[in-house]
Amino acid sequence: VSIDQEPAGYLKLNIGTSQSEEMDDHFLEIERIYVRKKFKHQGIGTFLLDTAIEKAKEKQKKAIWLGVWEHNEPAKKFYKSKGYEKFSHHTFVIGDDMQTDFLLKKEMKG
Repeated sequence: VSIDQEPAGYLKLNIGTSQSEEMDDHFLEIERIYVRKKFKHQGIGTFLLDTAIEKAKEKQKKAIWLGVWEHNEPAKKFYKSKGYEKFSHHTFVIGDDMQTDFLLKKEMKG
């Protein structure tokens, strides 16, 4: 997404075996969603999530999932407000530090 020809954010989606975790084929993964700091609170995140929903419907997926770092409170609050619920977690290592991502999903309606 660009605003006045300046990159504001991006979205990366995966389906099938391209997903970063082994998931049933009825899922679409939001692998990356990012809004640059200067463009936050302008509806871009909502626009990107809505775009993911449109793509999931086009591909006849029943649910969308994503991972969010357990300590990213603003993101967790945002996703909860959009109907995403925790269904699992995974751990990974950065350097010597063990980190946890919460896995969130949203069931498709209709």
